[in-house]
Amino acid sequence: MNVASRRRPEVGLITADPTPTLLGLLSVLGIDSIVVDAEQTGVTAADCAGVVQRLRGSGVRVGVRVPSVDGDCLLTFANTGVDELVLPRLRSPDPLETAYRATRFPPLGERPRQVSPASGYGTSYEHAPVLSVLFETVEALDRLADFIGHPRFQGGWVGPTDLADDLRRAGRGDELSDATQRIVDAVADAGHSIGLPAPSAARAHEVHARGADRSAIYWEREIGAVLRELVGARRESASSSGYNDAPSSE
Repeated sequence: MNVASRRRPEVGLITADPTPTLLGLLSVLGIDSIVVDAEQTGVTAADCAGVVQRLRGSGVRVGVRVPSVDGDCLLTFANTGVDELVLPRLRSPDPLETAYRATRFPPLGERPRQVSPASGYGTSYEHAPVLSVLFETVEALDRLADFIGHPRFQGGWVGPTDLADDLRRAGRGDELSDATQRIVDAVADAGHSIGLPAPSAARAHEVHARGADRSAIYWEREIGAVLRELVGARRESASSSGYNDAPSSE
C-alpha cells in the first residue's frame, strides 16, 4: 500500500463557474476542496478572491489552476489567499523554483509584502500556497522522477484528458492508463499528495482505489449528467403515457 492510500481520502470539485449558490452549498456540506479553473476560462484573480472570501472559515480549501506559470501571474493569484496553485503544462521541473520564489515572502522568496487578502491586509506575511504540478504532458511523464526529486515539489494532479491528447500526438496513445497509474504510484510513494479527476460523483471511490488521496469531479460535467437524466425521465414518462412530444409537421 502506498503512502497516499494511508492519507484520509478527500473529495472535491473542479469548476470554472463558482456561483454563490455552489459556494454556499460547499460551505455546509463538508466538501474538502474546490479547484477553480482559471486556465483559458475567463475566470479572474478577482473571481478567485471572491471564492476565498465566501469560503473563509468553512474548512473548504481553495485551489486554482492558474492560466500561466509566469511569476507575476502566480503572485497575482497567490495574493487572493488561495490555498493551492495548480501549475499547468509543465514540461520540466525548472519552473518550480521560480514559482516557489514568486509566492514566498523573504527570506524564502521574493514576494512583495503587499496589502492583500493573503496577507490579512497587511497583518501577517506567512501565507504560502501549496504548489501542485498538473501532470498533463509527455515530457512531465517522462521526467517524473526529476519532478518528484525537485526540492520544491509538493504534490500534484493528473490531467488525464490533456495527457491522453499529448500521448496520442507522440504516438503513445495506448499508454494513458498505465501512465496515470505510474504517476499516482510514484508521487504517493514519495510521500506527496496526488489527485485525480473522477468520472462522476458516484465513482469517486475508484480514484482512491487507485492510490490517489484526492478525488475531484468536474462540476459542470456532473450537473450536465443530472440534467440529461431529468430529460430522459421526461421522455420515459411521455412514452409510458402515450404522449407524443415529437415536433408537429404542420
